[in-house]
Amino acid sequence: MAASNYIELQAEHRNVIQALVDETHRPVDDVSRIYAETFERLSSDARIKDYLILLTAKSVRDTLRH
Repeated sequence: MAASNYIELQAEHRNVIQALVDETHRPVDDVSRIYAETFERLSSDARIKDYLILLTAKSVRDTLRH
């Protein structure tokens, strides 16, 4: 998933990305790229996918803070 896929993401993903953009004051393209890469990485190993969006948001937030 690339940054260009931002528009194609489900509304829930877009809402989380926008919240991260607002919180971190980073460009939406940067946040959506990191989010997409992180979500793809986490979902490829996940057997239970119920909390993937939450875990992805936390991981992206941590990445953007460092």
